[in-house]
Amino acid sequence: MLVDNTTPFSGLGFEQWHRDGATMAVVVARGRYVVQPDGSLDAADRPELILSDVFEGGPQDSDMLVASDLVPFKPATDVTYLGAIHAAEPSDAILAGIQIGDHVAVLRAVGERSWICDKDTWHLTQPDPIQQADLTYCHASGGRHIGDPDGQVDARNPIGPGVISLDHTPTDAQIPAPRIDSEHVPVTEDLSHWPAPQGFGPMPPWWRSRQQFAGTYDEEWQANQHPRLPKDFDYRFYNCAPPALIQPGFLTGDEVIQTVGLRRGAARLDIQLPGLQPWARFHFRDGRDVEALLSLDGVHLDVRGETTQLDLTWRAWMAICPSFYRIDLHHAPLSRIREMSLPISRLHGLEEA
Repeated sequence: MLVDNTTPFSGLGFEQWHRDGATMAVVVARGRYVVQPDGSLDAADRPELILSDVFEGGPQDSDMLVASDLVPFKPATDVTYLGAIHAAEPSDAILAGIQIGDHVAVLRAVGERSWICDKDTWHLTQPDPIQQADLTYCHASGGRHIGDPDGQVDARNPIGPGVISLDHTPTDAQIPAPRIDSEHVPVTEDLSHWPAPQGFGPMPPWWRSRQQFAGTYDEEWQANQHPRLPKDFDYRFYNCAPPALIQPGFLTGDEVIQTVGLRRGAARLDIQLPGLQPWARFHFRDGRDVEALLSLDGVHLDVRGETTQLDLTWRAWMAICPSFYRIDLHHAPLSRIREMSLPISRLHGLEEA
């Protein structure tokens, strides 16, 4: 389906049924850059496309690292971060944040701490001083309800350290407590309210933040809609970033990503996105050609290795008919793209930008 790719990005074309019935021709591009210490970007070789979600270990008990590229449409840009957060020196807590324009996400990390029970009341121990913390949902609020014979888990984060159950958790045990939370909605000794998990990494499709948009798979769907998506499926399902890092719409690709506390020494790092824009030409056998912009729907920062790596993903789709036969992928600077006045993909197909 994708024939010519003149961009520096990896590309893929595929078909999928739209929730509302149309056949979608989808094109996705993935680009990779090395982030220099001053925030500038050096283009890297074309990365491999991601054909299924990637996890640190097992999908049910470890962090998701990268989302599959086989996604037909996202209604907004995901921003995700893999790595640790840092303080300039040991302290009781570390704050770290990511800002794009007016959109800000901040979280807090503390040192190791535990739940202990005294006279039927659970208390949090004083955390150890901390200078660095790995950002993993294994340290965020959530996990199984400890001691629950039915194996209940917090669907918002099934891999967290565990939830205290007043009915089932053994009171003679010392239970690891969450170490990553929000300064404004922290984990407290009020067991009637477990705050939502905090993190900057992607979330799997069966976690509550995404599963709530999956739609209804019942007998009516089985009889009248299968194998198509349920009528109440919401394409926000495909946004994998934590809610605080899903942007209000699509980034354009020339924004500055500001980070604090995400590099050693807790120095601030500002990353200027490259300002390049892929666009596609959809060809039909009857002579029609349709050109469209790809929307920037993923900004993925990975600082776990020796170099800081930035992956960007773009996507477009249009409804097609049997005469459709190929897609070509091109790119241009944003200054040129603005002169081209091409449409972009929305929920129901191509619309004017």
